[in-house]
Amino acid sequence: MSKDRFVFSVFVRYTRETPAGERLPYSQGDALTPPVLERLASQIAAGQVTFAQMDNETREDSLVMDIREGWGTVYIVKDVEHYYELISPEEPESEEPLNLTGNGPTPKKHATRNLDLLREAAAEFWKTGEPWGGCQWEHTIH
Repeated sequence: MSKDRFVFSVFVRYTRETPAGERLPYSQGDALTPPVLERLASQIAAGQVTFAQMDNETREDSLVMDIREGWGTVYIVKDVEHYYELISPEEPESEEPLNLTGNGPTPKKHATRNLDLLREAAAEFWKTGEPWGGCQWEHTIH
């Protein structure tokens, strides 16, 4: 693991409108440089990313982000069993279902329209492997 990042591998899926030359390929290890993080972070904020997954080298810690129709959700898995789901600053109590992932509905309380918040969560995980302190997270053990 590099001293400037926690993440070992990154997979990103993009909107159809994103030109092929702008897309990050699946990357791991030394290919994950600070400029790659900056590029990915700006793509998240610009609404070009529909899915991102970051894993540490053991794959016991990961971040998964889904974005569809203006809404995004992110969760972090730590040590395989600790789950941290974003709590929406806009709708922190709403159970209204949104179709953001392929795993069934996501309650609005775990989604946001603030793509900058998702960008910050991804950048913090990239660097430290921890949930970003600039928002609230619901912690559960599975």
